Amino acid sequence: MKKFKFITATILLLAVTSVVGGCSNNKILNRLTEKGYFANSYDNAILQTDIASKITSHFAESSSVKKKAMLITVDGFRAESLEYIWDSDIGISRISKDGGLYWTKPANLESKSKVDMGVNFLSIVTGEEPSTFGVFKNTDVKRETPYSVMATMSEKYRVKFLTDNKNYIDKHLSAEFKVKASQRLNYVDCTDLNGVRKECLNNLDENDFIAVAISNPYMVADGNYKISNSPYLSAIIHLNYYLSNIYNNISTRSNEDWLVIVASTCGGKTKLALGSEEGNILTFMLSNKKMQ
Repeated sequence: MKKFKFITATILLLAVTSVVGGCSNNKILNRLTEKGYFANSYDNAILQTDIASKITSHFAESSSVKKKAMLITVDGFRAESLEYIWDSDIGISRISKDGGLYWTKPANLESKSKVDMGVNFLSIVTGEEPSTFGVFKNTDVKRETPYSVMATMSEKYRVKFLTDNKNYIDKHLSAEFKVKASQRLNYVDCTDLNGVRKECLNNLDENDFIAVAISNPYMVADGNYKISNSPYLSAIIHLNYYLSNIYNNISTRSNEDWLVIVASTCGGKTKLALGSEEGNILTFMLSNKKMQ
C-alpha cells in the first residue's frame, strides 16, 4: 500500500511539473505569447502575493496631486478570452496600453497542501499565501491575520469594498470587517455587474482606494470555462465594457493620480495536474502604470 501511494504521489508530482514547469507545452500560453499582448514572460511572472504591495507603494510615492487606486479582482477570467476582446481597443486593451499586461504566478501553485484555488483572492489582497494562515478551501473562514490591503489602507485612507458576490463579505473578509469596518472602511454588495459599475463611479470622489471583487464570469460559466460556452464569453465581453466605462471616467480626473489594477484570481477549475486545465494556471493582471 505504501508503495502504491508513493507511485501515485510521484505521478501527480510529474503531472504538475509538466504543466507548471516553464509551461513550455501550454498551447494557450504559446499562442498568447506569439500575439505579443504581454509585457513579461511567464517565467518572469509577477507573484499574486506582490499585488497588494504595489498598491501601498503607489500611495507611498510623492506626487503633486492626490493619490488614488482601484483594484479589481475577477474570478474565472481565463487568459485565452483576451483574444476576443483585445481588438476592441477599449477596457482591458486600453488600460494595458496605458501601462501593461502581465502574467502573474498563481498563489498556492507550489504548495504541498491541497489548497482550493478559489481562495487566491485572499493571496492577492493580503500579500500572503492562504496556506500560510490556515485557509485551504473557499469554505474556510477562520482567519485573524493578516488583514487585507483594504483593512490596512483604511487606517490612513478612505476605502470602499464592492462585490457582486456577498460571500466575499460574509466569508472571506468577515473577520476583519468586524474588527476594522468604520467610516474609513465600508462595503457594498451589488446584485450584478452593472450595479458594481454604478457603485464604482459613485465612489470615485469620496474614497481614496476602491477594491472590487467580481465573480460574474465564474458564476456564469457554471463549470464550463471554454470560450465556446457563449454565456461565459458574453459575460467577459460585458465585463470589458463596464471596465471601459469605469476607466474612461477615471482618466478624466486630471487632478488625481490613479493606479488601476485588474487581476484574474484563477481560470476556473482547481485541478492543476490535468493537462486539460492548462488555462487555469495562466493568471494575469493589467495596470494603467508600468510594473517592474
